[in-house]
Amino acid sequence: MFGSMLFPVFLGSVVLLFFLLPAKWRPAVLLFSSYIFCAYLSIAALACLLFVSATAWAAGLWISSLQTKGFIKKGRIVAAVAVSICVAMLAVFKYAGSLAGWTGMRGTKAETVLSQLVMPVGLSFYLFQVISYLVDLAGGKIQEEKNFCYLGCVFAFFPKLVSGPIERVQDFLPQIKRLRGVKLLDRGRLSSAFTYLLWGYFMKMVVADRLAMQVGILFDRYQEFDSFFLVLGAFFYTVQIYCDFAGYSYIAVGCAKIFGIDLTQNFRAPYQAQSITEFWRRWHVSLSSWLRDYLYIPLGGGRKGFCRKCVNTMIVFLVCGMWHGSGLSFIIWGILHGLYSVTDNLFRKKGWKMPAGRLITFGEVAFAWIFFRASNLGQALSYIKRMFTAGIDFGKVQGAREILGLSGMEILVIGAGILMVFLMDERCSKKRMHFPFLVQQEKNYVRYFVFYLLLISIFIFGIYGPGYHVEQFIYMQF
Repeated sequence: MFGSMLFPVFLGSVVLLFFLLPAKWRPAVLLFSSYIFCAYLSIAALACLLFVSATAWAAGLWISSLQTKGFIKKGRIVAAVAVSICVAMLAVFKYAGSLAGWTGMRGTKAETVLSQLVMPVGLSFYLFQVISYLVDLAGGKIQEEKNFCYLGCVFAFFPKLVSGPIERVQDFLPQIKRLRGVKLLDRGRLSSAFTYLLWGYFMKMVVADRLAMQVGILFDRYQEFDSFFLVLGAFFYTVQIYCDFAGYSYIAVGCAKIFGIDLTQNFRAPYQAQSITEFWRRWHVSLSSWLRDYLYIPLGGGRKGFCRKCVNTMIVFLVCGMWHGSGLSFIIWGILHGLYSVTDNLFRKKGWKMPAGRLITFGEVAFAWIFFRASNLGQALSYIKRMFTAGIDFGKVQGAREILGLSGMEILVIGAGILMVFLMDERCSKKRMHFPFLVQQEKNYVRYFVFYLLLISIFIFGIYGPGYHVEQFIYMQF
């Protein structure tokens, strides 16, 4: 993965092959490298990826053939069957373990088999891409892709394989076909890619992984802490999951830019949002837009009255919660965001303005993240109960700091890291552009100073090295 010491070696090898071999081989280089990347993570994941990619390619050719002959309805039936297979795969892998408990299979051979089913790496992300490809093809919005290598790259491209972004075929495929024109010595592109990589690793290694240690202790041993530290734990996780996932996304975008490919910008300073509706336009953009286009709008969107709009909104967020995990805590997380969104829609309909919108939105999101982080619903409810009832015991502050490893220097590093992320997001939000673009607009000496500052911060304050098991990116499990 991106946090492994082997990844720079892998990336460097792919870059060398990409630019040294004949340009016409570039799609094949990326596809083969992506399959090696997937196989390194899991052979079973590679087998699943190959099966899904081949199924999508074959189904696409079949649908196109039927459409050419005038059998539009039959083409849609083929698409529906292929999409059903994708949904069934996702449901089985995500809910196999929970299914055993719900159906009373405990202790049986069936329970043993189901519990051994492990979600293949990146499955839910590339399945969503396959579904959008088949739906758009059946709807006549795009043409089928006959070249398996090109289409395979869309689903398997290694920077986005594990945790997205969820790309649309019509946006990604033309870039694969233009790879021959990508030049190695493109100073602007490489400088931009380097900035994305540095900022992503800063968010992940300096901020997210450092916070992960305190968050883990606070959620696992919440009975030992008072209300102040439990509120702090919720705040820390709110920052951790953002820096972890956004950090991954920035690294993915940076890696892709080296090859001349532009990925979707998955985050747009989400904690600067003034409402929950705006938050979801800024958070995990590729997922929220996918749910809008392939679930919310087909359900009727807001075209059939306010009540129907609210029902559709709740359905979308329920599905969003279920997509993230099989536990009840994920469903509650989805329902909470649905209720937040319905309330926001009501305020907008009435013309009311939410006071302190940014603060309220941040609080809503942070509260919901507790259900997301907790190992189960029971732990989430117990954590929340203690957070509101334990009070503040000043006599135990020093002891709590020692348990958490929060020395003066650690507090300073954490505070500075969080402050830097929020200040950069504030500026990016005002300028309506991403941090790497802001840096590229500066003079050379300013840009080099930023590079130096980020590199030094990563090397000195980043969490890595012998004896440390790098935290996997949170969204790998989804």
